[in-house]
Amino acid sequence: EILEVHGERLEGNLKQLKTIKVNVLKLEDIPFVRELPNVFSKDLLSLPPSCEVEFCIDLIPGAMPVTRPPYHLEPTKMQELSNQLK
Repeated sequence: EILEVHGERLEGNLKQLKTIKVNVLKLEDIPFVRELPNVFSKDLLSLPPSCEVEFCIDLIPGAMPVTRPPYHLEPTKMQELSNQLK
């Protein structure tokens, strides 16, 4: 079910609503859901529960990190870039 609340705010106090109209909608009442019935499963009415995922990267003793330039330059352009960065 989807709860829609519509109302007008009072000018002085923004925490209160002057008039309230509440519509409780079912998924079938939404035109987009009606047009695509096979996409929205009736079994899945909410998001799955959040859970923790364990993740680790196994390190190999003595292995060196990969050090490669992100792109290759001609030696003359690499020298020019090196001079500009100094």
